[in-house]
Amino acid sequence: MSTQTVPAGARPSLVVNASVMATVSTVLPGFLVGALSVQISADMGVSEAVYGWGLGSFFAAATIGSIMLGRLAQRIGALNQMTLALALSAAVQVSLAATARSFAAVVGYLVVAGLANAANQTSINLALAQAQLRRLGLAVSIKQSGMPTATLLAGFSVPALALTVGWRWAYVACAVFTLVSLAVVRLTVGSSRPVTAASTPQPESSSRDLAWAAVVGAFLAFSAGSLIAWGVGSGVDAGLGEGMAGLFLSIGAATGITMRVVGGWMSDTMRVKPFRVGGISALMGAAAIAALALRSPGTHIVAMLVAFGAGWLWPVFTNFGVVRANPRAAGAATGVTQMGVYVGVFVAPLVTGWLIEHHGYQAMWLAVAVSAVIGAVVSIRIADKF
Repeated sequence: MSTQTVPAGARPSLVVNASVMATVSTVLPGFLVGALSVQISADMGVSEAVYGWGLGSFFAAATIGSIMLGRLAQRIGALNQMTLALALSAAVQVSLAATARSFAAVVGYLVVAGLANAANQTSINLALAQAQLRRLGLAVSIKQSGMPTATLLAGFSVPALALTVGWRWAYVACAVFTLVSLAVVRLTVGSSRPVTAASTPQPESSSRDLAWAAVVGAFLAFSAGSLIAWGVGSGVDAGLGEGMAGLFLSIGAATGITMRVVGGWMSDTMRVKPFRVGGISALMGAAAIAALALRSPGTHIVAMLVAFGAGWLWPVFTNFGVVRANPRAAGAATGVTQMGVYVGVFVAPLVTGWLIEHHGYQAMWLAVAVSAVIGAVVSIRIADKF
């Protein structure tokens, strides 16, 4: 006999609030390295292609750990895993800010931070699935708004911290926020109690269906990750100032937050399959990403807003579809599908960094748009499975 954990006494509405803070806390280190690309690359003396490895290392580690850590969350409980992940993330960020004197050190710290993020995201999904929420779709969308919220904060960190006191202080500020999130999680997410079970719950969705969902995540995350990684650098190349480019990255992220919450509000009552809605919104985002290839300040601003508003809406619907289809094993199921997301975000800066260095931003954004179209088409084709 093995044991599993379930929440005891969790307060549903507060669990959602804590999940957003926790989501932002552990994903922000990876997003910060994208927003701070101009400052960190100048300080460390690396090119875009080399810098892509720093961007990718965070998500490569998350890719490797996602499935295993999703299963671990099922065994030790959501609260326990969230606590460990948040504490580790805070420690890594302080260490990076204080001791990283080479780009290799930055990459090393981001690898550990990526593992902490994978552990945290799967345990958050499990906590939401077990909290007996009346509006699961809305809850998932609010949790998913943590991703663009992290991007908003990352973009804001450029004029607020990187251009004033230095880029290292952005990681110090993020570590402080992570510790606050840890305290909120400990106060609001119900403690776990062991129960006897014949085995750890397995996903209701087939392995084949989850694998295709992971493919969707990989292609669409490639496009989303590229927006995060090069939104500021592309804006500067198009003619915007560094501070202005960072500001509009934040505004674009704010647009994404708004659209995700609206999408989640609709998801609980809509009759259209979640993956189909996600695919259609991704097609709209692909058109905006293609417009970024036009390379003018005005076009960049408008296209970023639409790309974030439509092109970042899909995770609300795909995650909702997977969690709803696998209520007892949301941690294990999303461990599989989230792996695809991490693959996409890992590959994105490596491929796009090479494209920028050898062919420029125009070719890069067109390639990113193609990736978004592929992910959207697959999402629509497998919609009936979720």
